[in-house]
Amino acid sequence: MSVDVVARAFTDRPRWVAPVMVGVGALATVAAVGVMDPEVRGHLSPGCPFRTLTGLDCPGCGGTRALYALTQGDVGLALNHNVLTLVALPLLALAWLGWLRYSLGWRPKPVTIAPRTGYLIAASLTVYWVVRNLPWMPFAWLGSTPI
Repeated sequence: MSVDVVARAFTDRPRWVAPVMVGVGALATVAAVGVMDPEVRGHLSPGCPFRTLTGLDCPGCGGTRALYALTQGDVGLALNHNVLTLVALPLLALAWLGWLRYSLGWRPKPVTIAPRTGYLIAASLTVYWVVRNLPWMPFAWLGSTPI
């Protein structure tokens, strides 16, 4: 099979296929997390390699457990595991919806993120990463609850 045939298979599909596939994958992931309790060690994932090596939380530590808590309707526990998850999920859903709308032709121009916004997001994640590992109040509550 030539490279042209493979490339054409990916470019000849309708534009809406990619966002729909990503949406289906996201829903399947949420369903899997909602069924399998990540609080049971080793049940869903091996855990965070950064946390295993350093004992510190990365920005994503507790995210799977927060998602599980959300699927069970426990927003307080989700906040306790990872605040960033509760902020990021609606933003990711809105970004996906915009991508889907654009791919269906319902919006003429995609929304782009300025480089300055990307730097601001990266700086905010870095600050969150550092602050959630500070051992004193009022920052200690940002750390994920260990399993």
